[in-house]
Order: sequence, then structure tokens, then C-alpha cells
Amino acid sequence: MTEVCGAGIISLLADQGVSRWLDGAEWQEPNPRRLARLVDDGLITGLALGPDPLTRSLARRAGWPSGPERPVRPVYEAGPAAEALLAAEGRRACDVLLPVHERTGGRDGHVTLEVGPIADAATALRLARAVDRPNALVALPAGPDGLAAAADCLAEGIGVDLGPVLSPAHYGRAADAWMDGLRRAHRAGRDLSAVRAVVSVPLAPVDAAFDERLRLSPSDAARMMRGEAALASARLVFHRHEQLLAGPDWHELAALGARPHRVRWTDTTDRVPGPPGTRYVDELVVRGAITTLGPATLEAVAERGNPRGDAVTGRGRAAARVLDSLEILGAPYAPTTRALAARAASSRAARWSALLAALSGSPGRGGHPRPAEGGDPPPPRW
Repeated sequence: MTEVCGAGIISLLADQGVSRWLDGAEWQEPNPRRLARLVDDGLITGLALGPDPLTRSLARRAGWPSGPERPVRPVYEAGPAAEALLAAEGRRACDVLLPVHERTGGRDGHVTLEVGPIADAATALRLARAVDRPNALVALPAGPDGLAAAADCLAEGIGVDLGPVLSPAHYGRAADAWMDGLRRAHRAGRDLSAVRAVVSVPLAPVDAAFDERLRLSPSDAARMMRGEAALASARLVFHRHEQLLAGPDWHELAALGARPHRVRWTDTTDRVPGPPGTRYVDELVVRGAITTLGPATLEAVAERGNPRGDAVTGRGRAAARVLDSLEILGAPYAPTTRALAARAASSRAARWSALLAALSGSPGRGGHPRPAEGGDPPPPRW
């Protein structure tokens, strides 16, 4: 990644109330000095970290034996090693972002750590306690099991990141789990102001899924509607978020000291030919939201982004009309988002399988190098 220029555009996003988190899944070579530089320059205020960069770092690390002369580590042993590796990287990242967390009174400066491969409450709590930083969040899938685990974590005072959330109804289920966890935390005597949460809403995969269906139609109307689904869906989810925060259930929790959860836009790299676009970032500016940027998209936004102020508030009806049009043109909302949720779950499992294979040195799973015997692997170059 080259040095980011045009930081004035990033400052404009900050002035408009948008937090900027780095998408660690797209970072090829994590580096503590580079992360610190991005944070010190005010470009980045958070980080999303999962198995992908750890797998790449292990695969690229020189000097690890990879031939048949050494026994492989069993996959059941690789699970704890993966958890330990993620926790170690999480601690490093949290320490870099802690000044942001302190400066914003705990509102920003978080590191969200994907829980896996088994995303239950016990695993999430174990990861959070291993990291042991106030600005760590555990990222859980937003299916029924993940929502139950998130409520359990919140009840224990552990912050969570729930996603991917793919529709207003799905957001509602995530919000119910969040409020349930906060109520239980209050009954346990916990300080609700310290319990933070994020709901993650993907963009590029949504457009890809709907456009796949629209391409089956030869009509000009279907062609013109390509690339419209993600923004419309995201605006509807945020509309539901605003309704929730205006309602009595939230006011009751706020009176007890709770802080609102935040909506985080993810997968903001526009999947079009040519240089990375900035459309998702420019068109989803709204105060209080988080936009997650891969390195290339961060650079693109800094160089040629064009945020023009709030493009989300008050757009609910127009967004609903877009989704109605997609339905008429052969891209129904509910079936498409259900299929996308299944695809996201499969992708998540594959990412964790790749990390476990890298740690176990399992042949036939990509041939990743493995650590030497007698201990956990050395950390990647973070």
C-alpha cells in the first residue's frame, strides 16, 4: 500500500461524523508502524480483524519448514493456536487504537475480532478475556446462534460486532439481541455505558447478489437497476436503526446509562473494472456511522472521494421504491438476501478452515507452511 494522500477528504468525512475503520481482511502485510501512522494522521479510527491476514502472513513467512520431514500439527490443536494468534494480534491493534478510544470517551477506537471457527458464547468470551482490552469487540455472525451468543456476551459486559446484517428485518433481530443483552447486564449490576456494540452491514456483496439475478433479464430497466440494491438496502437498515433509537425500549435503556450501538458499512470496495470506486463511501455518509475501508479504497477515497453530506437520513421511502422495482424485475429482496446470508456463512467457514490449515500444515489444504514443533507460531509481521 502506498502512502495515502489527500487526507483533507478523509478529514471531511470525520467532520461529517463518519468513523473510518480499516478492513484488515484486505491488508496484505499488517504492520504496527503503518497502522500507527494511519491512526496518528487521523485517517483510521478502528480496525476489523479476522483470519484472512493471519493466514496470508503464515503462508508468506520465510523459514518455516514445509516438507514432509516434520509432522503436521493436528487440526484440533490448530484451533487453540488460531485463537491465541488472533488474541495476540488483537492486543497489538487495540494498544495502537487505545488513544482514539480514550479521546472519544469509548465511542470509537475499537478493534473488532472475528470469533471462530466455533462462534459460540464460550469461545467469544474466552477470546475477549484473552485480549483483555477495553476497546476490543468480538465479531459474531448474525444468525440465530450468533445472536444468542452476542446477548450472552453483552450480559457479561463484553462488546460485540454483529454481522453481516442484510435487511431491516434482520437488523431488528440483531437489535433485539443487543437490547436483551443490555437488560441482562443491567440486572447483573454492570455499567451499561461501557458496553459497546456495532451492527455490520455489507455493500458490495449485496449488489453482486442482486445484479446476478438482474442479468437474467434482457430488459433495459433491469440493466439500469444494476448496482442500486446495496445503497437502498443500507438506507432502509439505517432507517430502522433511527426508528429504534426513537422508540420507548431504547429510551428505557438509555435512561439506565446505555449507549447506542453503531451501524458499520462493510465491503465498501466497489467491484467494478478499473481503479477502486468511492461510491459506497460517498453515498452512505451519515453522522454516527462507521465506514470500513480496505487499503485500496482508503487511498481512492483520500485521492478522489466526493462525500457531499448526509445521504442517508430521510431516504427510506425512496430506498423502498428501489427494492420494489427490483422485485418486479426478477430480483426479490427476501430470497436474495437469504441466499446471500448462506453464502456469507460458507465464506466465513472457508476463511477459518484456511487459517487452521495454515497452522496445521495440512497437505492438500493449500500447502501452507507450518510452525516448528514445540509451541505456538511466531506472530505475523503486524
